[in-house]
Amino acid sequence: MQGRTRGPWAAGAVDGGPTPVAGASAGAVLLLGSLCALLSAVFPAAGQTPALLLAIAAATTVGGVALVLLRSVVTWTVLNAAVIAGELLLVAAAVDAAGDRSRLVAVTGLAVLGVLPSALLLRPRPAAVHLGVVVAVAVALRLLAPGGGTVVEAVYVAVALVAVAVLGVVLSRAVARADVDDLTQLPNRRALARALDAHVAAPPPAATSLAMLDLDGFKEVNDTHGHGAGDARLVAVARHLRARLPDGLLARIGGDEFVWVVEAGEDEARQRLEEATSGLPDGQRVSFGVAVLDASDSAATWRQRADADLYAAKRRRRGLLPASLDTPEAEELLRAITDGELVLRYQPVVDLGTGALTGVEALVRWQHPERGLLPPSTFLPLAEATGVVDLLGARVLRAACHEVREWQRRTGTTAGVAVNVSGAELASPAYPGRVLRALADSGLSASDLVLEVTETAFAEAPTMTASLAALRAAGVRVAVDDFGTGWSTLSRLDQLPVDVLKLDKSFVDRVVPGEGCTPVVDAVLAMARALDLEVTAEGVETAEQVCALRDAGCDAAQGYHLQRPVPLEDVELSARLRTAA
Repeated sequence: MQGRTRGPWAAGAVDGGPTPVAGASAGAVLLLGSLCALLSAVFPAAGQTPALLLAIAAATTVGGVALVLLRSVVTWTVLNAAVIAGELLLVAAAVDAAGDRSRLVAVTGLAVLGVLPSALLLRPRPAAVHLGVVVAVAVALRLLAPGGGTVVEAVYVAVALVAVAVLGVVLSRAVARADVDDLTQLPNRRALARALDAHVAAPPPAATSLAMLDLDGFKEVNDTHGHGAGDARLVAVARHLRARLPDGLLARIGGDEFVWVVEAGEDEARQRLEEATSGLPDGQRVSFGVAVLDASDSAATWRQRADADLYAAKRRRRGLLPASLDTPEAEELLRAITDGELVLRYQPVVDLGTGALTGVEALVRWQHPERGLLPPSTFLPLAEATGVVDLLGARVLRAACHEVREWQRRTGTTAGVAVNVSGAELASPAYPGRVLRALADSGLSASDLVLEVTETAFAEAPTMTASLAALRAAGVRVAVDDFGTGWSTLSRLDQLPVDVLKLDKSFVDRVVPGEGCTPVVDAVLAMARALDLEVTAEGVETAEQVCALRDAGCDAAQGYHLQRPVPLEDVELSARLRTAA
């Protein structure tokens, strides 16, 4: 993840336009120029045209004020046009204001020679002192010149010198920023390339090591907590590393990759990196690879050797995963999650009263490159055992929200989506924020999302009720999945933050043709009506089951008889579902 550009003259993060600082700065320059033109018009000298100067002052004032007020919405086209037009007008004012046209070039040249070098080369404090001295001397000389200089002319000289100095500062800062990563303030890829070229061209007498560092599991931080949290993590890690690796060159070259170049042998470099990468913020772990500069190396081959060592470290799972994941199967599952091999299939949920489609349930599948489409029973137990179910759940949630919202836009349907949630996910205090970010990013309405929580999860993690209550307050609906398999929630069902009961397939299977639902199902439906809860029957496989459930007052159903899980674009929106029973 690249850090977003923050420089004052950089493009905006959203629409590619100039930042507010750029618009305001341009406006301030125009206003300063308009003041000079106005002073010349008010105190005219021989040969000047006050009317022209007043017109220029008025035009640049309007432009400057507009740029300052509209700095947040101004486009590059408008900014460029305003600055160019303003500069032309101010040049015209300067030419008209100069009593002796032949002095104009000399004054400009002296201003550049007198101020620009200090602005470009000196540090801010001595450059400011130098500018102050130059301005004071220039103004004094102008006022004490033979024949007497006017105050207006002195102001012109001072403004010209300050303007040139500001230009020099802007240029020098722009050059400096070109070598700095805007997010972490570390040297960037460009600065690193120049340093590596210098080391290769003139190798230091001592051994020099190049270390490639990569943050482990950083993609999960972005996917789970959002890019803002990812940026904050990068800044915190950069600050930590810079404090513990003060010598050498520490650079961020993009995403979650850092590079450290230091005059040290491989063993020393590795030891220092082990110490520096311990105790990182938020428990972040880092993998690294080290290569010592060889006489035959180019900058590219030096980096490639360090990259290869980094890859070997990751293959050895150095700090990347807990021991439970250090197996070929677990590693393959993690790769499938991060590489996008997990796909979603959707099963319709049908209103039994009207036959209308009310929603879809998102069901995850593994599109294995060799074994084909795998059901969740082949990989969810491994995900839960190895602790990656949280990452898997985050991917499923975001994908379902984005895909269903796009489907709604494309088809005009109002059907929502149900997503299964594990107890491990709900146990995290950050889970409500993850859900709300997924909704905000996708544009899906909170009322169109149902979170399905198994009955056993409620029993195993009772503290999750606070997270679910917060999400319900935001409009998200909650369903008890596989209801009736354990009855562990029955005694406190009226206290749980739920809206829907998903009747387990084992009860639906007991429906006997011609005899209707069993007394237990009738009791569940009666209890749900008393608690104002909806009931959706799962695993409906026959028309007789549909009829019996509908007659008993069940609200909705899903199952193979209605439609099997399919890609979202294959979900039948109306005809067959309405006549399925």
